[in-house]
Amino acid sequence: MKKIIFLGALTLCSSMAMAADATKKPVSKWTCEDFLALDESFQPKAIYFAEGLNKKDKPVDAVMDVAGVEKIVPLVIQECQQAPKATFWSKIKSSWAKVKASL
Repeated sequence: MKKIIFLGALTLCSSMAMAADATKKPVSKWTCEDFLALDESFQPKAIYFAEGLNKKDKPVDAVMDVAGVEKIVPLVIQECQQAPKATFWSKIKSSWAKVKASL
């Protein structure tokens, strides 16, 4: 009986680990679909995180433009809803361009 419980737990753990590995993807490789699949409360945090990284997933700067990122959050969400197959990274960059152009 103990062997069956142990094997069941081992199978469960290994399948959970394999599922977690399948969903790991660097932010620079996300599509808008990946972004929109996040819980709405985490979407702004994902934008903050992505904005702080370059395409090689390395930190860009120690200072974050909080006010600027807050302005692009609704723009990125709207653009991703319109084009779910587009890259998340490109939508962040195009949203920044729109915010900078309006200044």
